[in-house]
Amino acid sequence: MDNDLAICQAIQKGLQDTVTNICCMTSSAEILASYFKENYCLVILDAQLFDCNTVEMLRVMHSSKHTPILLLTNPLPPQEVVMLLHAGADTYLEKPLNMDICVAQANALIKRYIEEDINHNEHNEHKPVVHGSEFMISPRYRQVMIDGKPLTLTRKEFNLLHCLASYPEQVFTCEQLYNHVWGDSPAIAVDDIVRSQIKRLRKKLSQIGKGYIQTEWGVGYKFALPDC
Repeated sequence: MDNDLAICQAIQKGLQDTVTNICCMTSSAEILASYFKENYCLVILDAQLFDCNTVEMLRVMHSSKHTPILLLTNPLPPQEVVMLLHAGADTYLEKPLNMDICVAQANALIKRYIEEDINHNEHNEHKPVVHGSEFMISPRYRQVMIDGKPLTLTRKEFNLLHCLASYPEQVFTCEQLYNHVWGDSPAIAVDDIVRSQIKRLRKKLSQIGKGYIQTEWGVGYKFALPDC
């Protein structure tokens, strides 16, 4: 959320491998409308937006939700930085940005927010799936964190992994997985559809050295952590 489209694009490029959905906006009205409508797990906000009072905007955002806010600023006097932090920003970075630091800060804030979401929603319909400190899924924000880093998945991949991880060691047939993830009338080639999706999901997991999804030959698939 920045005046400078080039900065928006650079941040989007830097985060695209770790964050599932990224929205770029350049006006305060658009930002607030989207902020109140959607459930974001992080806001990256330019402190020098041309069309708003940043302090007031931070107060409005912080009073309605507790989504973490990473503020981007030109060099400012310490008292102005303190004022922005008190208004609702969680942390800030000065321009020109170091993209590695920006991505690391963003990932740390997302991880903290998902962990807080896990504690808050432990007993409701958005109950996250947690396996130690290694594996976390937040259904509410559709985020997967593995070893503290977000994993980018498609909607079907997320639903498939969430289904399996919710019942570790339970074996699901292809038909059961299809009914849960696709939810419509059985297709002609249910097994092929599920196997294809499992293959893509396994490929993404293998790229980070994880083999959570195991095959039970002649039956189906299950989720298993290395120490299970």
